[in-house]
Amino acid sequence: PVIALCGTGNNGGDGLVAARVLHDHGVSITVVIVAEPGKTPTELFNKQLASIEAMKVPITSWRPGTIPSLSLQRPIIIDAISGIGFKPPCGGQMLAAMTEAAKLPGATVIAVDMPSGMSPDDGSAASAPLPAHETITFGSSRPIHRLMPSAACCGHVVVNDIGFPKGAVAEAQKRKAPIWREADPQAVLRSDPWTDLPKSAHKYDRGHVLVIGGSPGKVGAPVMTALAALRSGAGWCSVAPPRGDSPADMPIPAELTIENFYDGDKIDAAALEAFLSSRRVNCIIVGPGWMKQCLDATSLNVLRSFATSGGSVLLDAGALHGIVPLILKSGSLPKGRFILTPHHGEWVKLQDISAAPPLTPEGVKSASEYAAKIGAHIIYKNAAPVIVNPDQTAPIICASGTTTLARAGSGDLLAGIIGAHLAVGCSQNFAAARAYTLLSRAAWIAAQDVGDDAVLGSDILTRIGIAGRM
Repeated sequence: PVIALCGTGNNGGDGLVAARVLHDHGVSITVVIVAEPGKTPTELFNKQLASIEAMKVPITSWRPGTIPSLSLQRPIIIDAISGIGFKPPCGGQMLAAMTEAAKLPGATVIAVDMPSGMSPDDGSAASAPLPAHETITFGSSRPIHRLMPSAACCGHVVVNDIGFPKGAVAEAQKRKAPIWREADPQAVLRSDPWTDLPKSAHKYDRGHVLVIGGSPGKVGAPVMTALAALRSGAGWCSVAPPRGDSPADMPIPAELTIENFYDGDKIDAAALEAFLSSRRVNCIIVGPGWMKQCLDATSLNVLRSFATSGGSVLLDAGALHGIVPLILKSGSLPKGRFILTPHHGEWVKLQDISAAPPLTPEGVKSASEYAAKIGAHIIYKNAAPVIVNPDQTAPIICASGTTTLARAGSGDLLAGIIGAHLAVGCSQNFAAARAYTLLSRAAWIAAQDVGDDAVLGSDILTRIGIAGRM
């Protein structure tokens, strides 16, 4: 059985069309009109209502108890109560009707445009009155469909092209720039930067990545980062763990060369500078496995000089703790050369940060201004990472994630894959978008072999190369 919950706006009109088509195909369907008191139905809704009434489809107006009284078991629910024009909060009869529907046993929910009662331009909502298993929307996705945690309420999202003229879309984007851009997984995977290397290429053409990280007992993180860089295409990867070597019970793979840039708990700036000038490093990744900040003003200035000379720097994990005051003491960073990769907990630890995370239009504006202030790209890591730019252009959403990545080590792998792309000369935006797409695809491939809940970081690592094949 199918029940169509229809509001009295154009979204409800879509629900009525769906109900009519299903009825034409012999499906048992009941339409429940959820009307807010005092709200005038739209002309399009009234047109569709007249059409479906003429077909004798069962229609009822919602009142408390209507949905349970239908006694439906394992129904399909079409949620067409509110659409992209809705502004929260959700209350009244809408909320009451959805609460009833959510209690139907074994229901499958298909939302029109988006789950009703939510904001289309906001990714911060972790719950919905009637979360969807499937969402069908038209023309393009909205922030709610791609940003986490709200995207989880939408289920599987299908975007249907219904013929919006390209010229009209382009003109609209001139008048008001998009708040977000969405990375196309297939497009970024097809753009393999290593295919342009000449046949005579050597390891330096592929790029040399230096990973500085680890703490006593936590050398695994920088090692995973370094191996991910090699698996992604880097020609050489050096690792600088604490004390310059690995514990006896943590052998470092032979593919990695080991360096030492530590002076007690801090980085030896002079030793790091000497290495960078002699070993043709293209990208430095700092912080995987750090439990505390090991950079100071002097070593940060070495990184700044390296970046000014054309190198790329990625600050991750422990290198993010309190980094912003350290950066701003000597001015902003050289734009287009630094990437910061915080998850939400690290976002707070950036210190002094008053910017909201980029999960809402206001958060995007705040985070973009913050990125411009420090001069760095920021990848806000969650199930759908957001790449914020210091030039304050529209951030990029990477929506190809999987719950398989909710494991320790995923962030370390991501840093290494990004580092390899930066080392071969990719832009920060492209490096981040392609790296996350590769990571997600490698995780998906691993899950097919060992199961979603059994995937280890090492399983993902060994499938990065396969993930890059289209």
